[in-house]
Amino acid sequence: MPETQGASSVQTIKSRVLLVEDDMAVRDATRLLLKVEGYQVVAVATLEEALQRAREAEGIDLLVTDYHLADGETGVQVIAEVRDTLKIQVKSVLITGDTSSAIKDLPRDPYFRVASKPIKAEELLTLLRGLLAA
Repeated sequence: MPETQGASSVQTIKSRVLLVEDDMAVRDATRLLLKVEGYQVVAVATLEEALQRAREAEGIDLLVTDYHLADGETGVQVIAEVRDTLKIQVKSVLITGDTSSAIKDLPRDPYFRVASKPIKAEELLTLLRGLLAA
């Protein structure tokens, strides 16, 4: 069998996604969407679970988190603490329905994107592809 080269061989490598969402139905639906698209997905509900999985994982290519989580936790905290734990700028997507100045004033970096709810499946997938290519 001939060896594939170039971009097509890169596409066969599954990107690893850590998904943080406290709403079980949304978490399950998003996990399914990402798995169908070929991502390796670990889905959790809390900051503590995210940090535990980040420490155990063989690497995270992408972090996708909801903004408002249970018990007052936020996706901003998740991103900051996972990045601090792993000592790398994990590419991250914050999904939110919040339109306040708190979201608009978040510090931006090349590896951080904000997606507004409701987000369509194809819009999310396009955002993830673009971020992974960055």
